[in-house]
Amino acid sequence: MSKCRYYLIFVLFCITGGSSQNKAFEVPDYLGEIMLYKLKYGVFTIGKASISCLSDSMDCSIRIKAVAKTTGWVKLFRDLNYRFESCMNDSTGLPKAAIRSLKDGKYEVYNELIFDRISNSDSTIVVSQLSGKHVVPKNIYDILTGFFHFRKNFLYDSTTRSEDVVIKTYFTDELWDLRIRYSGQERVKTNYGELLCDKFNPVTVVGRYFHNDNDMTVWFTKQHNAIPVKIMLNLRIGSITGELDGYQNPKYKLIQPVAD
Repeated sequence: MSKCRYYLIFVLFCITGGSSQNKAFEVPDYLGEIMLYKLKYGVFTIGKASISCLSDSMDCSIRIKAVAKTTGWVKLFRDLNYRFESCMNDSTGLPKAAIRSLKDGKYEVYNELIFDRISNSDSTIVVSQLSGKHVVPKNIYDILTGFFHFRKNFLYDSTTRSEDVVIKTYFTDELWDLRIRYSGQERVKTNYGELLCDKFNPVTVVGRYFHNDNDMTVWFTKQHNAIPVKIMLNLRIGSITGELDGYQNPKYKLIQPVAD
C-alpha cells in the first residue's frame, strides 16, 4: 500500500519553504476531547470515524487515537477498519510511541514505533517493529501529534501569512512533510448550526488519487478550540466528505453558531 494511500486514509478522520515547527506545544486545551464524524460518498453514508485525546497510564501520559471504518451495507463490499494511535508526552507534545493498524478485508498491516529521544543529543532514534531503527530529526512528530501541533500552535498564525505551514513527521516508516496552506474563511452548515470557519488545504500528491495539490480541504472553527468540523477530498473517483457528528470536551462544551 503506497504512502499516498496511507495519507488518504488518515485525513478521512483528521490532516511540499514554510513555517518553523519549533514552538511550545500546549496540551490541556484538547485533553478529554472526542470528535465523532460521519463519512459520506456523495449523498451516501459509507462509514464513521473518531479522534480522541484522552489521559492514559503514567507511561503514556496522553493517548491520541484516530479510528475510521466502513458501516452498514458498505461493509458487504469493502470492510475497512483503520486505527492510528500516538502516545504523547504531556510536557513537550512529542510522540513517545505510535501504532498503525490497517484492515482492508483480508489485507492487514500492524506496526508499532518507539521514539528514543535520549540516546542521541542531536537526533531521535525511531524503532519500527517492521523496519528496524531509523535516525531522524530531534523534534520529529508522528502524523497525529503533528496534526494537534498545527491545530494548537500554527492554525491562527497561518491565517495572516502567505507561506505554508510545514511540520516534519515520521509516517509509514519514512520522513513526511505535513504541509498545510490557508485559503480563507467560509461559513459551514453543521449539526451545531452554521459556523464561521478557517479553510485550509493540506497539500496533496498529484497522481493516482488526486488531480491537483489542493484537492483536500479542512474547515476549522474560528473559535479558540479550532474544531475540524468538515473534511473534503476531491478524488479522481468522486468526493468523500467527513462531517462532524458529535463533539465532547470537558473545557469547551459548546460550539457557537454564526450570529445573524
